[in-house]
Formats: sequence, structure tokens, C-alpha cells
Amino acid sequence: MTLQGTMLATIERWAKSAGTEPAIHDGNPDGTWATTTWADYWTELRRVGKGLMALGLEPGDCVAIVGANRRDWVICQHGINAAQGVPAPLYTTLLPEQMAYIIGNAQAKIAICDDQTQLDKYLSIAEGDRTLAHIVTMDDLGSTDPRVITLDALKKKGDTIADADLDARLDAVQMDDTALLIYTSGTTGLPKGAMLTHRSIQLISDAVIKVFPFLLKTETRGLSYLPLCHAAEQGMTNFAGLTVKAQVFFCPDLTKVKDFLVASRPTFFLAVPRVWEKFEAALRGRFAETTGIKAKLASWARKTELEAFEEEMRTGHPVSSVSRTLANKLVISKIKEALGLDQLQVALSGAAPISVSTLEFFASIGLPIHEGYGMTETSAFASVQPYGKIRFGTIGKPLPGVEAQIADDGEIMLRGPNMVKGYHRLPDKTAELYDQDGWMHTGDLGAIDEDGYISITGRKKDLIITAGGKNVAPSEMEGYLQSIPGVGQAVVVGDRKPYLSALIILDPEALPELEAESGVSGLSDVEAAARNPEVKRFIEEQMQAVCNAKVARYQTIKKIRVLPNVFSVDSGELTPTLKVKRNVVGEKYAAEIASLYEELQQAAVQEAARA
Repeated sequence: MTLQGTMLATIERWAKSAGTEPAIHDGNPDGTWATTTWADYWTELRRVGKGLMALGLEPGDCVAIVGANRRDWVICQHGINAAQGVPAPLYTTLLPEQMAYIIGNAQAKIAICDDQTQLDKYLSIAEGDRTLAHIVTMDDLGSTDPRVITLDALKKKGDTIADADLDARLDAVQMDDTALLIYTSGTTGLPKGAMLTHRSIQLISDAVIKVFPFLLKTETRGLSYLPLCHAAEQGMTNFAGLTVKAQVFFCPDLTKVKDFLVASRPTFFLAVPRVWEKFEAALRGRFAETTGIKAKLASWARKTELEAFEEEMRTGHPVSSVSRTLANKLVISKIKEALGLDQLQVALSGAAPISVSTLEFFASIGLPIHEGYGMTETSAFASVQPYGKIRFGTIGKPLPGVEAQIADDGEIMLRGPNMVKGYHRLPDKTAELYDQDGWMHTGDLGAIDEDGYISITGRKKDLIITAGGKNVAPSEMEGYLQSIPGVGQAVVVGDRKPYLSALIILDPEALPELEAESGVSGLSDVEAAARNPEVKRFIEEQMQAVCNAKVARYQTIKKIRVLPNVFSVDSGELTPTLKVKRNVVGEKYAAEIASLYEELQQAAVQEAARA
């Protein structure tokens, strides 16, 4: 019997009690699904575990794994755990030298990948690092390198290992053993391997049941599309997903998530803010293109639904008026069905702050979003909006079992069993993570209200210090700016400057709404829109109303620069979970930022000349 409370114990339980029921689904090229039952899930991960033992995996050894979201990814992950190893996931976007650093830190002797691109990276690393002795490919890539073995061949090797030998390793697992080694993105230095334990993962699993108990009572379906090397996706697919016996549908390509939503019809769905914003931009664009009675009907329905939702959150009682029922039948239900979210029971947002305007938009179409908060170091999650008690502008309340407090300098401090036990082979960094009483430094600034709801006001490391000595958290203004029609992202700048400015990035999918709201026609693409002076004038006017009117004078944005391109993972401005890399943006767009302060520079030159 596998140690209770672990992910493996959960899979084993479902394999025994619901073995013939579907567990995980891979998309076939023809649009159908390749389904694996719970019983087969358990059998296959055991075969992988025994195969790794046959390759020489010892208890505590790390195994690197990289690839798109798919069935074999999670089977390999749990197979590594079954052999008492530690999975060390890697982002597919990593360069070989970045990958080499992580493999070296993890001291991985075995690595698993899914395609030729990742295999080539591994092979280049193996040439200079003899520690990496074996490479397992999920598919047969035709490699003749003696270090390479296919996953099928690995399983066949495993069939020669006795089940009792694997069971002995399973029985030796302890709750405080490292179950997963998740590396931070490295945007503020070298990546650090956060050690998530079986105990820390168990708290997340138990907390989900307490916050959303109904997920255990219905058929639950989830869509796995964020990188599985990210704590948030692990939290949904494995920690929470396994606990509620969720069927997981794998989407290997983030750009195809809309199609996979329609095909899978999830009952719970987590998206990072940028994904929700893309959905919002597309829908607002469609609304902007409708005219006449259809436009008026959609506007009335959304207004009716939002008002009903706000009353529910205010009073705690359901609102089932005739007008709300009619709005749902005529408009709201059709929107949700088109998105593939008509069966959604829980919508979640995490990994970065989401604007209140976006939350209000989705509430107006019957999809209230529960904003949560967490980080790799909290085993994915630390707080979430209580079901039926959403309070926009906050990140909800701490999960059951998690404590939160605000330090004297305004930093949010957390404590609980879900905090990681440290960073792998980095004791100094681990020591910096906690204070003497076991409270974790989150690096986020915030407040806790009388009802226990937490609000985030900024990042300690993202603080802008103006020339006047004011400390400014840019996230508040960026949230306001991103609510302007057409704006996809905004980056506020102005460190050591007398005023704040902002880089504005337009959203291609929001151009129809931008045209409708600004009255500027012919915006064929982002580049054309960015160079149109009328577009800039419109954004500046909106900025005064939606941003500058709501903040203190020293927080106001004085100048903007509309960039003629979009940010992306491939071009380096975004992390794989679509968060802006401020340091990269600062370096890459240094000239554009400098142009926002040209007048100051010219004045300084003139002053120097006069002197």
C-alpha cells in the first residue's frame, strides 16, 4: 500500500475503486481523444518506475523531464516518484546552457523528453556533462545514440524488475521527502529548485476539497495547457485534479487552448491573467462589431448579470430574478457555450495580478473568477477567493492550514505545511526565504482586511523610487491602463525620474474594440495602430479617466509610448506563463524608455552648457 496522502496513493485508490473509468486524455490528430483509465494509469506509471530502476535510478535521484503537456508526461512524472526519484521539470523554451545549469544543479543522471528539439539539447549537454547518462524519449525519434532509449523500451526493461522491488520503494516514502523539484523562472537571477514535499502537496489537495467540496460530488474535468513544469499547472492537474478524481484533457499548444476548451468542456479551469485578457479582448471585439438590437440585448444581458452577481456577493443569497433568467437564456448561456465554458463550475486566475475590470467583464457573462495567490515556494497556492464570497481587488483568504501576516515593511508573510522545505543545494538562498519563526518572505506587499481577505499592492523588488523619493508599486497603474480598450499590456517605468511613464502594448484581438471606442478606422494591425497619432491621443485621454483620476499625484502617468509590436515568450519579454519580464523589457526597450524623458535630458544638457 502506497503511503497515504501522496499523489501515488491517490492514483492507486482510484485505480482500485474506479479502474475502468477515464482518467487522462490525449488529443488524436483526427480530433478524437486517446483515453487512459485509472487502472491503466497506475499500471503504466509502475512500469516506468521499474524501468528507471533498471537504468540505475536510486532513491532521491533527480530525473529531468521536458515536453509539451501530454499523457506520457504525467505518467513519467509519477513513475519517477514511484521509483522514489524526484522529477525535475524543465521549460521547453530553455536554451541548452540554461537547461545544463538546472540538470547540473539537480545532478540528474537520467533525462526524459518528447521531441527532437529537446533531445538535441540533452545530447549537447551530455557531451560536456558525463553525469547525464541516459535519455528517454516519449516517442521513437529514430536516434542511434547509445544513451537514448524510447519510453516503450524503458517499460519493457521495467517488466524484468519484480513488483515487490518497486513496492519496497513505495513503502519507504516519507511525507517530508521531496516529491517534486520545480525551478523558478530565473527572472531575478539563476533558477532555484524549490523542493515540494509530499506533505506540502497534501495540504493543497485537502484545501481544495474544503474550499470547493462539490468538486468531489460531480464528474470533474480539467484542461491541462499551462507548462507542467509550473507550480500552478501541477496544482491543478496533479495536486487538486487527482484528489477530486478529475479527468484531465491535455492541450500541447497554448495557442490552441480555445479549441481544446470547446472539445473538453471543463468543469474547473485555471488561466493566468493574460489568457483571461485574451479571451476578453476577443469577446469585446465581437461585441464592438454587433449593432442594433443585438448590441442592445447583449449590453442589457451583461449589465443584468453583473448586477445580480454583485448582489449575490453582497448579500450572500442567490439571485434568480426573471430578468436574470431571461438574460441567461438569450445571451449569457450562448456566450459560455461558444467558449466551451458552459459546464464550468469553478473559474480560477493565478500566477499574476488580474485587473478588476477583467474580473467584472467575466462576471457579466456568468463566469465569476476566483482569483488565487501562490508561488512555487507555497507549492502553487496559498490563498483563494472563497466560493460564493468573491471580493474583487483581493486574492481571497488563506487556504485552510495556511497563516498570513503583514510585516512591518508591508511584506506579506506566509506560514504553513505547504511551504517548500527549501531550495535544492542552495542553503544560503533557503535561509533567506524564512525568518526565525518560520514565516516565508513572499516579496509581495499587501494588506489584510478585517474579514481576512488579502490585497496585494505591489512587489518589493518591482518598486519604482521616483526622483522625489516616492516608492511606487507599478502594478496598480498597469492594471488600470490595461482596462483601456485596445491595450493588451502596460509597463510603467520611471525609476529615479521625476515622473512616471508607460510602455503600451496593443492587443491584436482587441483592435475591433479599439476602433469602435476611439472612432479611428483602418487599424489593420498593431503596427499601424501604434503609429496612428489618434490612437495615442485616445489612450492618453482614457488614461486620465481610468488611471490618473484614481491615484495619488505622484502615481500619475505623464507620458506613454505605444510600441509597434507585441510581447511574446519567443521574443523574450514574457515568461512561459505570460508574465512580463521587467528586466528584459527595460534592457530591450531602453531607447524607447529614454525617449519618454528626452526633455529632461535636453534640459540637463542646456543647464550644463550654461554652467
